[in-house]
Amino acid sequence: MWMPDPSPPPTPVHRYCVAAAAERYHVPVSLFYGILAAEDTRVGQKVQDANGSYDMGPMGINSLWLPALARYGITRSAILDSGCQNVAAGAWILARKLAGHQARATAFAHPRAFWRHVGDYNSAIPHWNHQYRQRVAELARRDFYRPLERISGGGHP
Repeated sequence: MWMPDPSPPPTPVHRYCVAAAAERYHVPVSLFYGILAAEDTRVGQKVQDANGSYDMGPMGINSLWLPALARYGITRSAILDSGCQNVAAGAWILARKLAGHQARATAFAHPRAFWRHVGDYNSAIPHWNHQYRQRVAELARRDFYRPLERISGGGHP
């Protein structure tokens, strides 16, 4: 007997998801494109980390965030299989990392602190933090106008 698969098919990241997340959390859109390009992963993809955790989907959401996200009803499946949910969760995490730098007017008032917090999205270890934030900054400048489907497996709705 044929039974339909109860899980919805994976959905890609669309430009409107990135724009909506950027607007909601007051983060420059180009920063999301830089993170998407730096993470270089796709919807449904998991990447094992050396510490036993794993990163999920286009924004590389670390599995250590799952308990905090679960408090808001966000499941592992949603993070893995929904490009828009992945970007929204990544935006929420990034906004938490940016702490007092969420407002667009003050985001670059203290650039060193701002970029250190961007690096915290990936790692608080100084060496990895520095490498990540440099890569994100470069990719944000370069990939903002690149087709999104080449960055995240998404595209236009």
